[in-house]
Amino acid sequence: MEDTWSRSQCDGYIFLLMDGDAVLLHADISHYHAAIYHQPHSLWNYHAHYILLLLGSDNSTFRPSDVASLYNFKKTEKLLILQPQNEHILAWTHQLYSHTSSVVLLDTWKDGKFHQNQNLFPSKLRDLQGVVLRVATFDHPPSVVYVHDEHHNIISRLGVDMQIVQTLARAKNFSAEFTEVSHDELWGFELPNGSWVGLVGKVFNELVDIGVCNMFLELHRWKQVDYSVPYNFERGCFVAPSSKPVLNWKSPLMPFTRDTWIFVGVVLAVGGIVLYSIVDLSVIPESSEFFSVSYDYLYVLGALTVRSFNSVPYHHPVRVYVGFLWLFGFIIATAYSANLVAFLSVTQMSAPIDTMEQLLKSGLRLGGHAFWKTQFAASIDPTVRKFIDILETDVDLDSLFDKVEAGKFALIENKQYLELQAGARYTYGSHTTIRIVPECLLLYSIGLAYQKNSPLKSLFDSIILRLFESGVMQKWQEEVVVYFRSQYVSKRPHIPAEEIRGRALNLAHLQGVFYKLGIGYLVSAIILILELLYSKQSQ
Repeated sequence: MEDTWSRSQCDGYIFLLMDGDAVLLHADISHYHAAIYHQPHSLWNYHAHYILLLLGSDNSTFRPSDVASLYNFKKTEKLLILQPQNEHILAWTHQLYSHTSSVVLLDTWKDGKFHQNQNLFPSKLRDLQGVVLRVATFDHPPSVVYVHDEHHNIISRLGVDMQIVQTLARAKNFSAEFTEVSHDELWGFELPNGSWVGLVGKVFNELVDIGVCNMFLELHRWKQVDYSVPYNFERGCFVAPSSKPVLNWKSPLMPFTRDTWIFVGVVLAVGGIVLYSIVDLSVIPESSEFFSVSYDYLYVLGALTVRSFNSVPYHHPVRVYVGFLWLFGFIIATAYSANLVAFLSVTQMSAPIDTMEQLLKSGLRLGGHAFWKTQFAASIDPTVRKFIDILETDVDLDSLFDKVEAGKFALIENKQYLELQAGARYTYGSHTTIRIVPECLLLYSIGLAYQKNSPLKSLFDSIILRLFESGVMQKWQEEVVVYFRSQYVSKRPHIPAEEIRGRALNLAHLQGVFYKLGIGYLVSAIILILELLYSKQSQ
């Protein structure tokens, strides 16, 4: 092909045809479907004017309808076919996307002029004259929302993407014939043999004319399909389980952080030894109780809990040390007691997942469409690239939300879709059981998908731009969000009146205190047993 035809920006081409073999070689090859000609740009100029003069002695062997059916001519608007017949010449053209007649007679040349004076290159995209365009889509709110009857038959399609298709159909006079895409394939992905399935596959293989459903404009797909101008923008985000209630047995520990508890423990460990050392080195004798290490530790523990013994040291160094110990203990105990009330009376929640790094370390499995693997692989962020190894693509998005709520999975999809699902299906009163991770991927543009070199691109893009600039798409989106949420019964739980007025502390709130008491009983029993064994051995 490249040996006989080179890429050119000419506005017009003239073919003088005898038997049609040459034009067949040039015009009936798709550079995108034939593996040997697979290129990012076609050699054929689809925007040029083409004039074909059929000179064969037997024109029936290569008729105007044969020319119009050639692959590249089916996507070329400016086509004129001249067919000599006896003493006059017939001027033919074709009707794009027509399923009834492949060619239309424009005029007749006779006696040195055209009799009808028709435009030989009429605009075929201004009015599609009621042709049927095939549209591939699937249910994916809020972009596309299916309305079903009681027998689960589709009776209508809502959403911004569907509104765009309907507006284009009214503006350009065509009707849409919808083709459903399997929920196992959705937007589509590349198979090991290089072929594509799903929405992108249907458009690329020319089973449909348009693919529409929140289509991200992305380089890997652009090699298979052409895009319209963007009409929306969206981020790829993760949704993870919301924070879970922390077990109440931890409540007595929660007023202080781990570091604070460590330093309090250090004060207790060091404080007893320091008190014993000061008493032992004192010139003035102290009470005999202070010469016991165990008593000194109990004394320091009492100071830290503001429950110190009545014993008062006599020596000034000991008094100064004990005074500052009491002051420290008073502040610590007051801070702990004040904060403990909140942790006992209010259900504490685990730390939420706010970053992709935290999501990786959470141990959650990750589900999503195969498209995201190509995005992870193309990222320069090492954290994002790590998601390639954990992403599971053999999942059903609808059922996967339940697994996210159960705390077993995380899910990646576009943010508007996640927000709608979380708000409509997984919000109970004021509490949402799934949560969108604030850190998202980069912004994506959204548009329609066309067949490669489709004339529909130039036909629709100006209308899409006007719709985008008018702001009507925002109104459409708000309407479909309201409709989708109305389909789900409110999940707000009944709150008893006594819980609104106030909440009494029950055993569930105070279980941590009882656990600590039980641990104290156990430790004291072990120490008692050890003392008894030691006393028996020493006798």
